[in-house]
Amino acid sequence: MKTFKALISVKQLWKFPPSFHRGIFSAVLILIGFVNSSIAQGRIEIPSKKIYRLDKYTLIADEIIMGDSATLELTGPTTIIKASRITIGSGCHILGIGAHGVNGKVGKSSTTPMGLCKPGGNGEVGGPGLDGGAGKNLVLDATQLDIHSLLDIDLHGGNGGDGGNGGKGSHGGHTTVHCTGNGGNGGNGGNGGNGGNGGTLSILIQSTEPATLVAKINLTNRGGYRGLGGEGGKGGPRGTGPSESKSKLGINGKPGVDGQYGKDSKPLFYSIAKKISDQAVDTLTTRKQ
Repeated sequence: MKTFKALISVKQLWKFPPSFHRGIFSAVLILIGFVNSSIAQGRIEIPSKKIYRLDKYTLIADEIIMGDSATLELTGPTTIIKASRITIGSGCHILGIGAHGVNGKVGKSSTTPMGLCKPGGNGEVGGPGLDGGAGKNLVLDATQLDIHSLLDIDLHGGNGGDGGNGGKGSHGGHTTVHCTGNGGNGGNGGNGGNGGNGGTLSILIQSTEPATLVAKINLTNRGGYRGLGGEGGKGGPRGTGPSESKSKLGINGKPGVDGQYGKDSKPLFYSIAKKISDQAVDTLTTRKQ
């Protein structure tokens, strides 16, 4: 699908230094303090039915508008969207899905040896599946948040990759009355990758009650599915000939171990917090003095 640039009236895309992105999500409040010290103006609009890929980790504006059926794709591990007013039309999507792990490489099967009385070759071990990526973290910080209909936010973790199957052992060499030809062993299957953890959503809102937003947001932030272990390769058959009965079958490879499911993130109800106005903060500060 094609992506489009949002209609931005002034320059307001910000990016925190890479050292910050290695921090844990509990440091979000520090980030918000940094954002509050920045002055940003302008209006950002994502047209209806368009996809806007946000390649910055922080988006700040006076007003942000998502047209009907618009999609916002998140790319950073943690994205902060801050505006005085955020308006979201009908059928909109915010996507921050973790990357799926790559499947492990399939082990090569061995070929039958040339010549008499030679043991079969062993199959290669299957490669491990890679872990799925964590879902993106998202912070929505707004004085006023208007959602016209159900908003879909998907921050689920990526699935772990499946382990590769082990290669097959080869046929043992032809036997004689004086020698045997054992079959080759099958390769073990690769382990499955772990699913990525679900992303965390935090909504800081001033003008709307949290309970009202719960009915207007469909949040998916489950952990990714585990990758399955690869199958073990089959052992090779015994070599034919006079001593076939004395020869041994190749041993089957062991299956790989399944990965772990990613951890689910917190539910929507616990993701929304009511913030107080700057005027209220000033009043509380004055009382303490």
